[in-house]
Amino acid sequence: MPSTPRLSCLSTLLRRPALAALLCVTTLSSAQAPDASADYAVRVLAAVNAYRQTKGLPALQHSPALAVLAAEHSAAMARQRRPSHDGFALRFERSGSELCVENVAQGFRQPEQVVHGWRAVQTHHRNMLDPKVRSAGVASAGAFVTYFACE
Repeated sequence: MPSTPRLSCLSTLLRRPALAALLCVTTLSSAQAPDASADYAVRVLAAVNAYRQTKGLPALQHSPALAVLAAEHSAAMARQRRPSHDGFALRFERSGSELCVENVAQGFRQPEQVVHGWRAVQTHHRNMLDPKVRSAGVASAGAFVTYFACE
């Protein structure tokens, strides 16, 4: 039987002078690992950028520094065996940015599936289309993926 997406979202606004963040979680009921035959993270970012461009927004630039933060978080979720935004405030602080958004997901085998799942939830969708973000890091570990984008 095919897996049915189960979506939930957590939106949090963190404030200090001019600081804001939106957080979201997407999970799929089966804990399948992403397709390892291709570079999953690169394909997720490419799918996000393709979607942004259909909405007249510029593509996000890949940020190695944000990718490191995303990789650390994906690895932590894999160790905990659950999607979360634990430690977001520290990732946000370490980014040095005034605004960051984060989407996480579990169990989507194909990058296009995770982006489609995020499109289906208003807050995830808003994160992908935030016109203020300019760069992003994406990473996966096991069945978990983190999209972390900042100004």
